Amino acid sequence: MDDNRNILGRIKLAYGGDANAFTKEMLPLIRKYIAYVNVLPATQDSFFARPGGLVRLGLETAFFALQATDSQIFAGRATISTRRQLEPRWRFATFVAGLCAYLYRALDTVVVSDAHGTVWQPYLNPLEEWIHIHKVDGLFVRWGEARQGCRSLSLFALPMILPPDTLAYLAHDGSMIVAHMLAAISGEVRYQDRNVIDHLVNRASTLVIHRDLRDADAPAGQARARAYLARFLLNAMRELVQSHQGWVPNSDRSRMWFGRDGLFLVWPNGISDILTLLEDEGLYGLPASPVDAMEILSAAGIILPRSAEEGVWSIRPPGAAAPLEALKLVTPACVLTVLHPPPVALDTDMALDYSHEEGKTTERDTKLRQARATPPEAQGERVASPTPPDASDRQLPLPSIAPIPVAGENSSIEPPAGAHQRKAKKVKHTEPIQRTGGKYALRAPIRLSPGIAKILQAVVRSLNDRSLPPACYPMASGLFVPLDAFVLRQVDAKMALRALADADMLVAGPAGSEPVEHHKLHGKVVAGIVIARQFVEGMDGAGDAPIHSNAG
Repeated sequence: MDDNRNILGRIKLAYGGDANAFTKEMLPLIRKYIAYVNVLPATQDSFFARPGGLVRLGLETAFFALQATDSQIFAGRATISTRRQLEPRWRFATFVAGLCAYLYRALDTVVVSDAHGTVWQPYLNPLEEWIHIHKVDGLFVRWGEARQGCRSLSLFALPMILPPDTLAYLAHDGSMIVAHMLAAISGEVRYQDRNVIDHLVNRASTLVIHRDLRDADAPAGQARARAYLARFLLNAMRELVQSHQGWVPNSDRSRMWFGRDGLFLVWPNGISDILTLLEDEGLYGLPASPVDAMEILSAAGIILPRSAEEGVWSIRPPGAAAPLEALKLVTPACVLTVLHPPPVALDTDMALDYSHEEGKTTERDTKLRQARATPPEAQGERVASPTPPDASDRQLPLPSIAPIPVAGENSSIEPPAGAHQRKAKKVKHTEPIQRTGGKYALRAPIRLSPGIAKILQAVVRSLNDRSLPPACYPMASGLFVPLDAFVLRQVDAKMALRALADADMLVAGPAGSEPVEHHKLHGKVVAGIVIARQFVEGMDGAGDAPIHSNAG
């Protein structure tokens, strides 16, 4: 309690009422939660990994969820007088759901024992009670693999945290408050129910975790550190397969194809739909690109790679004019279990077999990697815009993100200045500076999205391979990166532009102008951005070489 005095004070202010109300209604619940999890960390090496981290995670999530209820209308179809009676209970239920949102981690991911090897049984009593019974002066924690979809385990511990009189208060008059609260805690939420509690808790938890990873300077670029996002990606698939016409399995131009060899998600359009849905939900710390999301799903074991080097499969659905790229789900049931009746698999294999000829797979993978590393002008092609020609068959553009401020959080991700303006562009005829003999590498700031940083690092390092044309060009003002370099790597160019602008990595132009520059390189006009020199290792001497540029 003493270690969390500051957040308890904020909860008291957000709850409102007099001091007696907080002491009588809130404190018993909070004390029981702290008694149950005691000093356990929330994770081994990711968010809230310090002793007492699980307590702090629950309190912060509960606080932000409670504060967000001020802008919500619960039971909108009820009369004003009924809503006035129900609103305090809805707010309290939201606080309970936020507090217990990650309670399952005490039952699923850790094994706690004392120095003699006696193991705590989390289904029987709170950790604090076990400590007193066995006179334990030190805890030994052994971490195991967290299983996907285990959040319902929280319900077994809930009676040890939620006092009976509090549960009776929430269930008064037989309203849906308790049902929505339990669904939010267990993760068993149907999208048709419009569960406001679940929505508020999800936003609050992603905000809190995102802040902790950022402030602790954790390795957020690793997919493992952000594996908690996998459940949001998976839940978005389940919602889309129930609500979106383009996600009906095996329908014309569907995002999902179900055959004898498994369930496949069309890449990258399917992931783009998922990210768009989650952005509309206002969640924080989302993957910056489909590639970033694919790495998180792979690390969580939700998708299966085609090989050790290639995560994307090639499929040919019935009636398709050409093969499609797709991700393979580990099991069809992880998504299709929400459909009633369940869909029937087509009597054919979806994946193309490249293994019948020796060396065929290696040749295909090599060509794919070369295509992603080679700029369009070197391939004899010209990509006119960062969005592929047929948006219905390729990458879907994502909308701008504008999260609703929570608890004074007034920072939001905005499009770069001038991004919505369309003016006549100045085209510069530029001779790229000759590459120096040094090694080029990206110096990515910690605030840059990990997915974009990984892609940009590959683009920059293409300068080190003299056997292939570069994917970017050193210039006097910085490093010119064509937008097509992002598109070829399955990254939405607008999203990459926004992430780089948020990280202050772009060379600033005149006030009100777009950050996109147009250069005439090798006889072709190429749209791109300029990365400031201080973010590129190896450009220290690049600016000394002559550069020929004429505006026109």
